[in-house]
Amino acid sequence: MKLSSREVGLGITTGVLLLFGLTFLVGASKIKVWQERIETQKAQVRRIEVSKRLVGDRARWDKRLADLHTRLSRYPVTMDVTADYLKILGRVAKDNSITLVQIKPQKEKPQGDCYEMPVDCTWEGDLNGLVHFLYALEQENVTMDMEDLSVSLVAGGKGRLKGNFTLMCIYTREGGGPPVSETNAPTKSKPGSPLAI
Repeated sequence: MKLSSREVGLGITTGVLLLFGLTFLVGASKIKVWQERIETQKAQVRRIEVSKRLVGDRARWDKRLADLHTRLSRYPVTMDVTADYLKILGRVAKDNSITLVQIKPQKEKPQGDCYEMPVDCTWEGDLNGLVHFLYALEQENVTMDMEDLSVSLVAGGKGRLKGNFTLMCIYTREGGGPPVSETNAPTKSKPGSPLAI
C-alpha cells in the first residue's frame, strides 16, 4: 500500500503535534522547577555577595561593637539603676531648658546579656532646647536611646512645644542576673563603670 504525499504530510503533522503535546505535558512541570532553581541560584549568589561584604567589613563592625561596649555601663546585681539614669536625664534636661513635667520609670527587662529600662516622660520646651537636649543625651557616657518622640505646639504659647518620649536605658549587670529585691538594694547608688572588653 502506497501512501500519498498528503497522507504522509498529515501523519508527520500529527506526529509533531503529538510530540509537542507530550513534551508540554511532561516538560511544563520541569520548566517550572527549572525556573525556580534559577531564581534560587540568583538569590544564593546575592546572599553570598552580601556575606562576603560583611566578612570584608569585619574590622569596621568589630570597632563599632567595641565602641558600643565602652559606652555600655555595668552595674552590680543588687543595685537599682533607676536613680542614676534619672539623675542624668534631669541634669541634661535642666542644662538644655527642657521641663520634664512627668517621669515614669518602668521595670527593667532582660534582653539577652543586657538590660533595658524604659522611662516614659512628658516634656515642655522650645525647639532649640529640644535639639540641644537630644544631642546632649547622645553625648552622655551611658547608653540611652530615644524612642517614640512626639512633638506638638503648646496652645497659646508662642514657640513653646510639648510632647512625650520614651527613653530606653541600656546596661549590663556584673553577675548577669536581675537585681534582688529592693530591700537588699543599697540605699546610695554609684555610677556604673564602663564594660571591659
